[in-house]
Amino acid sequence: MRWSRIEQWLARNAPAYHARLNPPADPASLRRAERETGRPLPDGLTAWWRAADGVSPARASEDRTSFRLLPYGCDPYPVAEALARRALHLRSLYDTVPPPLADSLEEWMARCGEDRAGTYYPQDATPLWLPQWLPVAGDGMGGGLFVDLRAGDLYGCVVRHGTGSHDARPSWPDIESLLARVADELEELGGHRD
Repeated sequence: MRWSRIEQWLARNAPAYHARLNPPADPASLRRAERETGRPLPDGLTAWWRAADGVSPARASEDRTSFRLLPYGCDPYPVAEALARRALHLRSLYDTVPPPLADSLEEWMARCGEDRAGTYYPQDATPLWLPQWLPVAGDGMGGGLFVDLRAGDLYGCVVRHGTGSHDARPSWPDIESLLARVADELEELGGHRD
């Protein structure tokens, strides 16, 4: 498994970061994620959270900018944080839509929820958040990575998002590809990172 390569590298070369890895997610939290999103979790994401439930936040005494595990300066979320971030994105969406447009928003979300995974909406004036998008990592500034849980060939693809937009296409076809890239890059680095 790609995660075991990453974890071994962290244990050897970044022990302070390795110490922040959470224990495996409990099955109840994974079931909760599926219940709240209304979608099954991709196998790769489930395996990742079963190996380590994200990372705990850095302590105030640690330099939060010195090392981030994932591309785009992101750290993996625990399941509970992923669900909290998803709820925040959806709540922000509902809070910013004027009441007369609420029905239009519901129609838009229902229509887009039926689109295939990997379908994004660069033509829309305001990027919105779909209930089928689950954040899996954050950059500490409101951006991060999400998986698209809509059906289709790209089910489970990983997409970068910022505070005001998201990429127009997936960055990786699945969590396994993301973790393989991270493992390869860490092994190429070789030495000490803490």
